[in-house]
This record gives sequence, structure tokens and C-alpha cells, in this order.
Amino acid sequence: MSTHTSLALQSRIKQFWNWGPLLFTGFYLLPTFFNFEQLSVLNITATLLFYCAFIVLYIKAINCANTNVTALFIAMLTVCVGASFFTSGTSTLFGFTAYIAGFCFTKTSRLAAGLSVIVGVICSAYVIDSHGPEYFLGVAIILSVALFTFGFAGQKERTYKQREQESAKQLEQLAAIAERERIARDLHDILGHSLSSIALKAELASKLNQAQRYPQANSEIEQVAELARQLLSDVRSAVSDLKQLNISNQVATLMERLNEQGFDVDLHIDINKLPVKVEGIASLIIKEAVTNLLRHSKNKRCAIYIKQSEEQLEINIVNYDLCEKVNKGNGLNGIKERASQLGGLINIETGECFSLNIILPLVREYEVTL
Repeated sequence: MSTHTSLALQSRIKQFWNWGPLLFTGFYLLPTFFNFEQLSVLNITATLLFYCAFIVLYIKAINCANTNVTALFIAMLTVCVGASFFTSGTSTLFGFTAYIAGFCFTKTSRLAAGLSVIVGVICSAYVIDSHGPEYFLGVAIILSVALFTFGFAGQKERTYKQREQESAKQLEQLAAIAERERIARDLHDILGHSLSSIALKAELASKLNQAQRYPQANSEIEQVAELARQLLSDVRSAVSDLKQLNISNQVATLMERLNEQGFDVDLHIDINKLPVKVEGIASLIIKEAVTNLLRHSKNKRCAIYIKQSEEQLEINIVNYDLCEKVNKGNGLNGIKERASQLGGLINIETGECFSLNIILPLVREYEVTL
């Protein structure tokens, strides 16, 4: 089922539950149906007109804002009391009026509306039968209290869903901002160093050409061309990564790059199916860490360990160069920011080697907090 079809189905279901329960208002017509032959044309006509008016008012009330429902509610209550002069079936309509009181009003207004329904029930009971109103009172009050409670519960659910939608919208906005920042970091990492090198070599080639040192100038120009081709390849790779962030594919691509550069890699991967968000962020972290290896490793020996447990994903990247001090540039800062999006931890160890350890939790639910 497509997303559009699913949303359309949900909309139809929601509309049904707004007016579908009106089917039960048919009980209002039962006394008229069973006593049809004994009733006058005026009585039957008035009963049907009151019923039609009530249905129209109910549908309008259930679909209007809280601030505009008061007049509709008063009209519904008036219809119920008026219809009581013609049929005892109004006990049913009072219940639906109580539902509007619970569903559309808030706090003090809800209590006042509920009490007004009870007053209307009592008045109508004595209009219908001043000598024995107990049956009508019992039925009407039970229905009113029950449907008032359902209406209150429905309003709570509606409020919860509205807050959930607002929070989801805020999360989408924050996610969009985070994505823009991530893309900006990726572009900086990919383009910054290469474009700086191209600019310097192009400037050097121009000076060598002016000094008539043509062989050296041509050499620099060739290096500029090579850097431009490599930069184009990196940009294409980045675009491909944006389309599909998959750890297995990412690691395979990065291993090719490491092997092309002559790296000796100790690789260990033990993962199953990961949550989509975790896998996407983990893929970006691994790519950033390997990019740092390609740029900074001197002896070209490294290790990549990726292990998944029930509660976390652990990533350990080791560069076997002597490392006494770490300067945290855009690469490491980007890794730290991405890990923090999942509540992850990052640990860096230096000495005989450089070790980067990242732990990303898997069990935490990334849900809206209300």
C-alpha cells in the first residue's frame, strides 16, 4: 500500500468515527416507529424535523473549533428539550449532546456544559411523563455520563496527537538543520584541502611560467589536473554516499581506497541489521575516520573494528603511527557531533598509536517526548 493510499484510508477512518456513531441515534426514532399508527401527522413530522436538525448541528459541532462550539451546543440542547414534547426517544440525543460537551469543551466550560445536559434531561423527563419519569431519567443520565466520558477521552487523544504532530514537525526541522550542517562539513572536508592545493599549485605554475621555467610549470599544471580529477571523484563518491548510507557498502568502498593507497589494514566486522538512523550516522563516522587515516597516516598500517551487541555498536579505528598529541580539526569534531546525535560516546587514546573508539547505543528509542 502506497503512502498516499494509506493516508487517504486513515482520513476516511477518522471521518467515519466523527459521524459514524450517529447510526445509534436511530434509537431516537424507535418510540415513533412502534407507535406510528397512534401518532398524529404533526407529531411524526415534528419528530423527524427535530432529528434532522440535531444531526446537522452535531456534525457541525464535531468539526468546529472549541471557541465556536458554544452556540451549536446550546442549539443541540434546545433541540433535545423541544423534541421531548413529541417523543421519549430524546434520551438518546441527550447522550450525544453530552459527548460534544466532553469532546469540544475544556476545563470549567466542560463541567458547565455537562451540568447543563443533566438539567436538560431532568426538565425533559418531567415534560414527557410528570408521573413516572424514572425510566427516562435513568436511560438518559446513564447515556449522558458514558458518552461525556468518551468525549473527554477523545479530546485527550486529539490533544495528544496534535502535540505529537507539532513535536514531529519540530524534529523534522531540527533534522533538516543537522543534515545541512553535515553536508556542509562533508563539503568542507572534501573540497577544502583539495581546492587549497589547486590554488597554490596554480599560483606556483603561473610564477614558474613567468620565470620561463616551463618544465616545472608544466609539472605543476599536471598536478593541478590530477588534483581536479581526484576532487571530482571524491565529490561523486560523496553524492553516492548521500543516496545510500550502508555500512557494508561504505566499508567496501573505503577498503578499496585504502588498498589503492598501499595500506595494510586489519579489518574485523561483526554486525547484523542496524536501525536506519544508527547505520546512517555510523557510515558517516567510519568514512570520516578513514578519510583522516588516508590524510595523516605515515606508515600506512591501521585497524578497523566494528562490532554490534544487543545494546550498542562499537567502532574502533587504530592508526599505528606514533602520536603524542591530537589537534581536533573539522574531522574529529564532525565525528563527535554525529555520535552525540545518538547519545554516543567517543574516546581518543594516543601514544604508540592513535586509537579512536566510538560507542553508539542501539536500545534507546528516538521518539518524541511530550
